Amino acid sequence: MEEEARIDALLGRGYLPKELPPPFTSVNFARNITPVAAAWKTHADALPAKDKRNYPFPSNCGRFDMARKGHSRRMLAIPNPINQYYLVQALAQNWRVIETQMATSTISMTPALVTPLDSRAVPMPKLSLLAERRIKAYATSRAILQTDVLSFYHAIYTHSIPWALHDKRTAKRNRHDATLLGNRLDFLMRGCQDGQTIGIPVGPDSSRILSELILCAVEREIDPAISASILDGYRYVDDFFLAFGSHVDAERYLAALRGAALKFDLQLNASKTAITAALDFNEASWPGAIASLSLATSARNQRHDLMRFFTEVIALSKSHPDESIASYAVRTTSRVLIQRENWGLYEPFLLRVARENSSCLDAVVKILCTYAAAGYPVGSAINDFVERMIEDHAPYNHHFEVVWVLWLCRSLKIKLSERATALVARIENSICACLVLMLRSRRLLSGRGAVSDWTGTVNTESLRGEHWMLVYEAGIRKTWLVPGAREAVQADPHFRAMRDANVSFFDNSTTNLPLALPAIGPKLQEALGRRRSAILRGAIEIISSVPLRSRRYETLGEDYGSDSAVHEWEPWENSFNFDDDLPF
Repeated sequence: MEEEARIDALLGRGYLPKELPPPFTSVNFARNITPVAAAWKTHADALPAKDKRNYPFPSNCGRFDMARKGHSRRMLAIPNPINQYYLVQALAQNWRVIETQMATSTISMTPALVTPLDSRAVPMPKLSLLAERRIKAYATSRAILQTDVLSFYHAIYTHSIPWALHDKRTAKRNRHDATLLGNRLDFLMRGCQDGQTIGIPVGPDSSRILSELILCAVEREIDPAISASILDGYRYVDDFFLAFGSHVDAERYLAALRGAALKFDLQLNASKTAITAALDFNEASWPGAIASLSLATSARNQRHDLMRFFTEVIALSKSHPDESIASYAVRTTSRVLIQRENWGLYEPFLLRVARENSSCLDAVVKILCTYAAAGYPVGSAINDFVERMIEDHAPYNHHFEVVWVLWLCRSLKIKLSERATALVARIENSICACLVLMLRSRRLLSGRGAVSDWTGTVNTESLRGEHWMLVYEAGIRKTWLVPGAREAVQADPHFRAMRDANVSFFDNSTTNLPLALPAIGPKLQEALGRRRSAILRGAIEIISSVPLRSRRYETLGEDYGSDSAVHEWEPWENSFNFDDDLPF
């Protein structure tokens, strides 16, 4: 893979968080980066010498509050595109060095390698592979060590990047050498987060690469004789599951690992660190319990199975609140086509589970949109569900829940009440605000509820702040009214270059991919009727001239954020629409 291809992958498929709804994309940014980067270089070359040394200038990340398994949450980050590009460029230009460093780990299952065709630039292995690896590990060993790094991404010290690449002594001796790769990466990472040295952004694949570099360096700090005592196991990002021949060997490795982590200013998570007898270890039973709850294909038997399935899932979710049971279960139902006669039972169960376990909301939205496109009676209960979800989550700035509910409104053309409109417009977040402005232009909001109430008048400094995406997207559109946005984009040479290259991070014309449900193709074709093409309800486009076997579908993964297209990843066409006056 060449340098340009790695830059394209990391910007196009590894920049924005994978948990965002379909309109948010950086593929267009990646495709047009050559003229944009050239314009940026021209600007940088004209800067005074002092400014050149500090270029690119630091900026703030956008924020996205994410629902995780159980009821935990995580704050994801969206770096400014200027800083993200220069960081990605440095990684791509020095990939041979980085790849060599990552190859030193003998236990990592997450080597952070850039791939050409996956839905993410740096894909993660399936979670099911971990269970298989664990079973093999404890089958013949005597002791199991489990641990992880405490608040890993948020605890990383950016100065430890040169320590990992060059060893700590060399890095400290050359801390002012700007040509040293580790120092350059340290500088660029700090630039992505307003100069902060503690923590790195959670979400971009560039952070996956740098975090893997650090963990590989941590492993190298351990005496090879101690590491040789590992019989089997793995490291999955910062989660360690290692098998040993004795409890003493496991204790010795734990002490060495703890000391190695401290050399990089990291600590192991005491609450998740344990050494247990291998014969006492067993896999969680709930995945097997759900797998045993099969759903029949015949309407009559399927109805009975649905009652049993969701009753058991709700009970399991309550007894294991810290597990992703609801998300796993909802995705399991996408392997069977629910018969129309049973939709009145399936739909309320979906809504109930999503309300109680919001980490599965993205999957529920995709399921609802697919069945709506197939002509199923997606009814008024959805409207009540939308209003209740906004009331429950908008006041607490739960961005994940809000944006997926707003995208559901866009997909099903649901108009929000005045109260819901006021609640979502009040959220000070770029991702939420972009969808609010889109719904406003589509007349799917009620009352005033303007985003400009909290943005005020923006300027060029706003393009370096947390809300850079909102300011930029409003600045390149006629119908998104944020005072000062157009003038700010025009005045900033970096964002003006992106505008002139037709770069956008929000595609108004995007649609949903239908889920790869059994026999869904003929049902969508039937809904299309005699039309040559149409965007069906649920915002799913069907074109009659495309054969059923060649159409693109999406499969739901085992957990949130792991969904992917059935066919190999293909770049999107460069045909973005910047205004919202479209029929869909």
